[in-house]
Amino acid sequence: MRHPLPCCVILAPDADESLRSLLSDVLGDMGIALRPGGGVERPDVVLALVQREDSMSRVLGVAGNEAGAAPVFALLPFEDERLRRLAVSLGARGCYALGTPLESLKELLRDVVGGLPRPRGPERLAAASGMSGERGRHDDGA
Repeated sequence: MRHPLPCCVILAPDADESLRSLLSDVLGDMGIALRPGGGVERPDVVLALVQREDSMSRVLGVAGNEAGAAPVFALLPFEDERLRRLAVSLGARGCYALGTPLESLKELLRDVVGGLPRPRGPERLAAASGMSGERGRHDDGA
């Protein structure tokens, strides 16, 4: 049985609780359930935290095993084009650098996890600024 929401697995054994909480909040607002790795169900996407360059191959290998056919995104400790290229060459679908705007992580996930709404108009501006509106059903005006 599939999880009722798109499911994102985080593989980040050395992540601190504040990072886990932040990702849980951001993904939850997008309608994506965050869970730790090692579950029976295959995820829709995997986020793999890479703390050091020398561990990237191992971390992305474990992430690929966890993901099956799902895309893997590397969470990098900082923005670095060389690390980004290395992650992609090792099989990551894309990268998100910690400390950069969360909207870029949301865009990566919207591109691969089907059925997630893209903010439009004032909602897009609010999302880009980090503010969120009222939760619930949004009318498309149709």
